[in-house]
Amino acid sequence: MKANYIYFLLVLFSVKANAQDDTGVSDHVLSNLEQYAANHQKEIVYLQTSKGIYETEEAVWFKGYVLDSQLLVPSLMSKTLFVQLIEDKTDKSVWEEKYEIEAGFVDGHLYLNDSLRAGSYTLAAYSTHSLYEGTNVFHGVRKLEILKNIKHKQKREPVKNDSTLNFNTFPEGGDLVSGIQSRLAFKAENSKGVPVDVSGVLYENNVPLVKFKSAHDGMGSFLFLPNSLSRYHIQLTDPLSNKTYDLPQVLPGGKTLRLLKKTKDQAVFKVSQTANLKEETIYLKVETRGVIYNVAIGRLKRDLIIKIPLKDIPSGIARVTLFDENIKPQAERLMYVNSHRKLTIRAVLDKSEYQARDKAVLKLRVTDQNNKPVIAHLGLGVFDKLYQNELDPKNIMTHYYLSAQLKGNINNPTYYFNEANKNREDALNLLLLTQGWRRYIRGEPSLKEGSKQIKPLLSDSITGVIHLEKKTKRPKISGQQVVMVFASDSLRDKDIMMTDPKGFFIINHKHLKMGEKGYVYVKPMTPEKPKYVIDIKDPSFDIISSNRKKAPISYPLSKLKDKAREQETEPFIVSNELNQLEEIVLSTNKKQVFRDKYLGRLDSLAKLEMNSDYVGIPCGTLNCQAHSNDKSKKPIEGKVYYYMEGFKWNDKRNAYTITGSGYLKYQYPELTESYLLKKFNLKMLKGFYGKREFYEPVYDKEDQINGFPDYRNTLLWKPDIITNEKGEADIIFYCSDINTKFIGIVEGVGLSAEGLLGTGSFEFFVGKRK
Repeated sequence: MKANYIYFLLVLFSVKANAQDDTGVSDHVLSNLEQYAANHQKEIVYLQTSKGIYETEEAVWFKGYVLDSQLLVPSLMSKTLFVQLIEDKTDKSVWEEKYEIEAGFVDGHLYLNDSLRAGSYTLAAYSTHSLYEGTNVFHGVRKLEILKNIKHKQKREPVKNDSTLNFNTFPEGGDLVSGIQSRLAFKAENSKGVPVDVSGVLYENNVPLVKFKSAHDGMGSFLFLPNSLSRYHIQLTDPLSNKTYDLPQVLPGGKTLRLLKKTKDQAVFKVSQTANLKEETIYLKVETRGVIYNVAIGRLKRDLIIKIPLKDIPSGIARVTLFDENIKPQAERLMYVNSHRKLTIRAVLDKSEYQARDKAVLKLRVTDQNNKPVIAHLGLGVFDKLYQNELDPKNIMTHYYLSAQLKGNINNPTYYFNEANKNREDALNLLLLTQGWRRYIRGEPSLKEGSKQIKPLLSDSITGVIHLEKKTKRPKISGQQVVMVFASDSLRDKDIMMTDPKGFFIINHKHLKMGEKGYVYVKPMTPEKPKYVIDIKDPSFDIISSNRKKAPISYPLSKLKDKAREQETEPFIVSNELNQLEEIVLSTNKKQVFRDKYLGRLDSLAKLEMNSDYVGIPCGTLNCQAHSNDKSKKPIEGKVYYYMEGFKWNDKRNAYTITGSGYLKYQYPELTESYLLKKFNLKMLKGFYGKREFYEPVYDKEDQINGFPDYRNTLLWKPDIITNEKGEADIIFYCSDINTKFIGIVEGVGLSAEGLLGTGSFEFFVGKRK
């Protein structure tokens, strides 16, 4: 029977608007719909690195974008970025440091020690509002290849197909309902998650019903009319297999949701229900990244056409959920909207080819979808193309718009943002169709679980407590105590604070900033007796490591390459014997070396206080008992002294005898870090890891001819570019002596409230100086 279509004038409610009582949607209902997003991840971290492949004894330069998870604008909530470098083979962290987040951005570096093994590593970052209790997947990561030398770079191929085939079907909206024409999407992949193109046949009661084949990356869809009294199965014809795949259960009654059409301005949905259900009010909620933008209300008898305006919805994945009159979810559909809204980053060099040590002038221009200039915060790396990780398909757009919003590892996500791919919109629709929908428990109030508060696992501050070292019969000093927090240069950076009445105090991000050149020290400013001590520990990385093992890392898969690999230029190999001046490493013969200047001063002070050794005056003998009246002269470490053994005075003390003598090179006793901290009643905490300036040489004409060889494979790392009101920024850098093809990659976010993201790239060649 031909369906009767009802065209209903929608009542659309903004999230911030108050719904009227007679509509059936109360403020309480809207509040419940928003509660789930309000209680979950508030920030998403993205890492951009100066290149994709590194050699040991290099610095990894990175930029962290800490954006509001809903609006995709720089977040001002978190002040600390916790960074780990994890060796993939052992799943162990080989580097852990804290970095300061400034207005939603971080730029930092970490040094790759020569002791690191070559292989695949993961750079992972967490802010205090991006890691929560129950987090089931980590997104803020960047895969890196670390080599001993670039000559060991292997021509790695992407993961290839294997004999395992996983084939799954996904009814649009979530369920197949008897008597309602439905779209069934499917996805085929191997055991590694690599897509497999397939074709096959849908059978109804063992009779062929629909032929189908995949349209993109093993995904496809088709329409059919399900019947709850029939039996359905799928059999693949390519690759040919005798295995059959059953369809999800066909419900005898219920509601369905289908996307009929989507244009730049609107999306058209069809809501249907079986004839045995009564007419009722239904609600269609549209949200993007947890923010509700529309709630459409209509009366559903059999079929209802609903048109959703898209103008005010930001770019990204919109989640459309159908609710019945009791505000219970019935179906859900993902769609990608406003893909044209993004930053366009144009990078124009003054030349296409340069000579060694030439000056390069780069002009960046950033515009929005209407070609209007945008003030944007950009990160730019320019490096030898040989150091590009070709199998890393992640960029800032795929990260925030897809990976952080969907489950699983997406194959080749950059495909969906490349305008050269004419079918990218249809392919993206298939990607979202094969995501399924959140399975709510039937009969439970909608989004009931969303009302549960979730707990952040990390904090920008560290809690300490001051207390008596030992139990004593003396009455405990009552009231607040005084604590001093200071950095290595205690005369420059210090803070005196009061504890609460129970002795608790807080070390905040401002204190950690004091320690950018080393450590932060905490000392109780209390009387010597009875002795008070401080208990304080930073458990941040223990918490991260414990929770990281409970959840997988989400990372996109690279594209399978059918054609021959692009011809690479011969790598420029720098001998391991040459000093590249990337880092300065000092070595010493001393057994004990204190990195922090303040602790070094305490070491010297403690040695003087505890050391009873002296040099006799005027004889210069070490611990000379014949000249023991003046012990003020202390021995100098490393100096050779004469000493006597078995010293004994004669009866009248006018002569003495010895049993032996000799010469020794004087060494003070070795004092451990823990000894010094205990002796001076201190606690030591790591501060934020200090910043370092990226080295950029400036050559004049004379320097271009003479001077030391310049073997830089990274010509520029600039993480803090901010365009002007015209959306422009001018950048100058100088080429090195390496004759090869270089690539520049620029990414960034607009600083307006729209939350626009963008990426761009450029290439150029550097030849030998003529």
